[in-house]
Amino acid sequence: MTKPGFIPPMLATLVGAPFDDPDWLFEVKWDGFRVEVVVDGDTVRLWTRGEQDASRYFGPFVDPPTWLAARQAVVDGEVIALDERGEPDFALLQARIKGRGVAAEPTPFVYEAFDLLHLEGRSVLGEPLEQRRRLLASILQPDPRVRLSETIAEEGVAFFEAAKARGLEGIMAKDRRAPYLPGKRTDRWQKIKIRPEQELVLGGWVKGTGKAVDLGALLVGVYEDGLLRYAGKVGAGFTTDNRAELLAAIARSPLKRPRSRSRPLEPLPATRNGSARSLSCARNSPVGPATESSARRPTRASRSRRTRGKSSANDRRADRPVRGRRGPEGRRRGPQ
Repeated sequence: MTKPGFIPPMLATLVGAPFDDPDWLFEVKWDGFRVEVVVDGDTVRLWTRGEQDASRYFGPFVDPPTWLAARQAVVDGEVIALDERGEPDFALLQARIKGRGVAAEPTPFVYEAFDLLHLEGRSVLGEPLEQRRRLLASILQPDPRVRLSETIAEEGVAFFEAAKARGLEGIMAKDRRAPYLPGKRTDRWQKIKIRPEQELVLGGWVKGTGKAVDLGALLVGVYEDGLLRYAGKVGAGFTTDNRAELLAAIARSPLKRPRSRSRPLEPLPATRNGSARSLSCARNSPVGPATESSARRPTRASRSRRTRGKSSANDRRADRPVRGRRGPEGRRRGPQ
């Protein structure tokens, strides 16, 4: 009997459009943080996708494991925060991580469990997804902290439209026969986005005007051929508190570079007042659970500050969508 431990998560491929297929399951793409929960008796460990301790972000909110009718298990899922409508809200999740949630909120986080990797001393990685989910459903107990991420079969197009009407981030499509492939990005799991997003690396900033003179916009980039290429500016929606937090983090960075030295962003954009400032960024340096790299060893936050946001028109997408295939009857199907 093997003891449960961290298992590198299986990753999905971005595709361009929803499809219908009886061999596929569809579920919500939760707008939260991917977290793996490892239960061994009364001990509960939370791991980010980069094998960092996720309890430093979320605390021991799934401890004790009274939500699980098993002594040993490894569960894959996502931590989310729900707004007043019961919908996932990423901004609210970030606020609660920083301790700014409503004090009376009894359950600041919810864990949406969608897969089972290990159960009672044995690996279930080789079992089909459908069987793993049946096992997961059989051991989850009613609890406001943890719930089973529901799926529907076959009707991906209708499910996508329903998710769109709810204002959700997107949907997931998963081959019901697929085994769990640790650390692999595969087309047997697909993500279909409603809200287009791009993971961007913060490489510098520019000053603004008026009340935002201290920080007007962040300069962001994406990696191409080993270089951090300039992708655009992110400046809308910052509050006074946001700007203060960002500037404090930048000031603490031991890797801040003067303009005379080599710059991480290529090319560093020209500005009217020459106010562009750059930071040194390491490619695989995570700063939080939303933007984990595959690096196992944690590094300082200052080495790679990442942000979710919209960039300018020259944004270079790191994930290019691929389309599912059509079956012999002309029906759109997932990759086989």
